[in-house]
Amino acid sequence: MEIGTYLQHIKEVVAESPTIVVYLIAGLLLLFAGLYVFKGVQFAVCALLGGLLGIAVLDVTGHTDLYYLAGIPALLFGIVGVWKYKVALYIAGSLCTFGAVSLWFLKRAYAMVRESVAAIPDADTLLRLWVEQVKEKGDLSAAAKIVIGEQTALVLNELKSALQLLEKGFLIAFLAGVVIGVLALLLGDYIIILFTAASGAMLVMSMADRFYDVEPKTYNIALAVLAGTGMLLQCLHKWDRKNVKKEKKARSGKKGRKEHRR
Repeated sequence: MEIGTYLQHIKEVVAESPTIVVYLIAGLLLLFAGLYVFKGVQFAVCALLGGLLGIAVLDVTGHTDLYYLAGIPALLFGIVGVWKYKVALYIAGSLCTFGAVSLWFLKRAYAMVRESVAAIPDADTLLRLWVEQVKEKGDLSAAAKIVIGEQTALVLNELKSALQLLEKGFLIAFLAGVVIGVLALLLGDYIIILFTAASGAMLVMSMADRFYDVEPKTYNIALAVLAGTGMLLQCLHKWDRKNVKKEKKARSGKKGRKEHRR
């Protein structure tokens, strides 16, 4: 692809979904500064849960025209998320891990069908198909008709295998989220570095994949390199800050002893 054509493709993708840029920035922050923006992540994750709960309550009570009121529980949940650090740490750690692992399995599932099922143009469509299948109580044929139209009979086998992989991935992601959430409570900073770097790398690669369709092998290699680099840089920054604090404490101690002698 020529540079001019590629730049035009990028502009079209951004115009179609401007939030991609926001997700890329969020991914880079998690990747390279996850430990130091994590309180913000906790606020955002808990606020999101509060907002979703508010929307669900408005739906149940029939006040769908008052969605803006969902901002109230969102703000309250966000504040509690920062205030109750341990609870929010578990929730944010679990959800970040679940999201990262789920995105990886979604990419794998999409790779299974993209060559043979042209009616599934991107990973989002495959995820929507899975959601519709759940709504249709497991009826893949009915779900496929909703998402990709009537010509579904020839592609159902390929789609079924991909969706089974995706369901397996969601289960693994859920279990990984529980484990990482517990480890975050027990081990603290280094686990936060691990899952923020992994989540950031997954988010960056998933968004980059929207601009340019990356081959699965290249995708996995780039993902591993990005996550490893993010973890290393975050650890180096943590150790550097720790050494600076030790030096300040040592200088402060020496100064105190000198004054005491006087």
